[in-house]
Amino acid sequence: MEQELITLGILFFFALIGGVLAARFKQPILLGLLVVGAIIGPKALGLIKGESVLAPMIDFGAILMLFVIGLEFDISKLQKIGLKAILIATTNSSVLTFVGFMVSILIGFSVQTSMFIGVILSFGSTVVIVKVLENKGMMHRQEVPLLIAVLIIEDILAVLIITFFSGVSDKNISLVNNIETLLISMILLIVAYIAFVKFVKPILVWTLKNNSSDEITTFTALALCAGFAYLAYYLKLSPAVGAFMAGSIVASLPSSKEFEKAIAPYNLIISSFFFIAIGTLIDLTVIRENIMIILLFVAVVIITKLITFSSLVYFFANMKGDKMFFSSIAMCSVGEFSLLIAKQSAKFNLGIDLVSISAAIVAISALIMSIAINYSDRVYQPTMENMPYSVRKKIDETSLYIKSISEEMDLDNKHSQLLKRNMISFFSVMLLTLLTVFGWRKLALFMTLQNINTSLISIIYVAVLIILTAELFYAAFRAKKIIRSFSEIFANATNTRSVIESKKVVIKTFMVIGTIIIILSSPFIMFMFNLHKTYLIVPGVFILLLIWQVHRLSVNANNNSNNNYIPHHKVNYNVKHGWKI
Repeated sequence: MEQELITLGILFFFALIGGVLAARFKQPILLGLLVVGAIIGPKALGLIKGESVLAPMIDFGAILMLFVIGLEFDISKLQKIGLKAILIATTNSSVLTFVGFMVSILIGFSVQTSMFIGVILSFGSTVVIVKVLENKGMMHRQEVPLLIAVLIIEDILAVLIITFFSGVSDKNISLVNNIETLLISMILLIVAYIAFVKFVKPILVWTLKNNSSDEITTFTALALCAGFAYLAYYLKLSPAVGAFMAGSIVASLPSSKEFEKAIAPYNLIISSFFFIAIGTLIDLTVIRENIMIILLFVAVVIITKLITFSSLVYFFANMKGDKMFFSSIAMCSVGEFSLLIAKQSAKFNLGIDLVSISAAIVAISALIMSIAINYSDRVYQPTMENMPYSVRKKIDETSLYIKSISEEMDLDNKHSQLLKRNMISFFSVMLLTLLTVFGWRKLALFMTLQNINTSLISIIYVAVLIILTAELFYAAFRAKKIIRSFSEIFANATNTRSVIESKKVVIKTFMVIGTIIIILSSPFIMFMFNLHKTYLIVPGVFILLLIWQVHRLSVNANNNSNNNYIPHHKVNYNVKHGWKI
């Protein structure tokens, strides 16, 4: 007990020093705590050695941190986030995962290690980015609302990835059983979440309304956090995932602001301990020995973000001039979720200290972003000045075309509403189909063990086949409706095509999107099946197929477009302000 108290005292003292240093150099407190934790940890000065204290502190810190992040995720508010933010966030994270995976494979890492590295590189840091923008007085910029929306979506994706790694076993269990267990656990957690919102939340709202006090608010928040964290743990998922869902429930309550205020002191203390405790796991020797690899991954993040994120915000958000480079540079900081994902890698015995490497990537990328954000215009000008005018004009025309479609999808009209309903129905029935398949597997195993009559099993089997057939037919029906809705949206956005002509473009677009999904999901497929590196030839073939599909789609779009839609003779380029129509 004495050793644990000494450890806590040392952590308190050095957490204060880390916070002061971060504030002195106008950096996020996360960086100061990581650096100080690494210095006082058992792998450096050795001032902290109590693993029995640090391990639960990291776990509790992760739970509370995810709970507080969940407070920002009111479902009703998330529904207002535009499709463009969702598209940009998912594409950006997926591309970074794929590029990080491929680079890791090329320099000799295993498939499993490369998968973790790719995911670690793929998420931006909400804490660092917002803090840096606030310190530099840049929160008023026009790009910031979209960046915040993208960061919110990326945080949700990170939670899903943590759920994936916490639910996938590294033991010799079949792939189907792994996926089956993971999906069933996630579905049970979601069902519990929905049931709580439907039945318990009204009682909770009434109780808080008639018994309003800081103490009740605080204990209710902590009870929800602990309850859902335990439920997730019971379902063999990360407890932090359950805490995140509890936070989103609290965010939907009328008194959510009171919850945030009540939990804030606890969050500051425990999240600070979380980052400094993570810092004590960092081995400075590992960082020194792998410094070239770390710098390579930082370069991968920066270059990929500059290309991918700039392109995404340019084409889908119509951000021109230095706005697209400002946005991509601001997103270059690798996030705190990378540390949690790196910690998940421990159970896979990868033979590499990803926590230390991830912490170094987080720190270096944050410092580079903090410095480079002031020079986004200097990156933009030479890039555009050296690009041929014909290429600039073609890119601008494509951007305006895509922008018109994305804006039409964001409008609250009958076509966009119908599209959302059909997409929800389609994905719901596909999820129900998976449940039917996995449910049948469980039921068949149970009936076999119980020696139930074979004829009864056959009858149930036929019934399941009928249900599956009906579900697939319904999914196909909804898919046709989705294509029809997209065709209407394309036709309305361009004002140049009939619905039939737009349908051809939509089908080819879906084929392109399907190919992209196959390519970007290949790291997960190789990870799940533990495939050899030689199977990378498969995504290579799909990349060639994608190039051909994009060429066909471009030719089709050009043949059916109206020259008056984008007046070519009025497209002018200006280095300072971007393209003007």
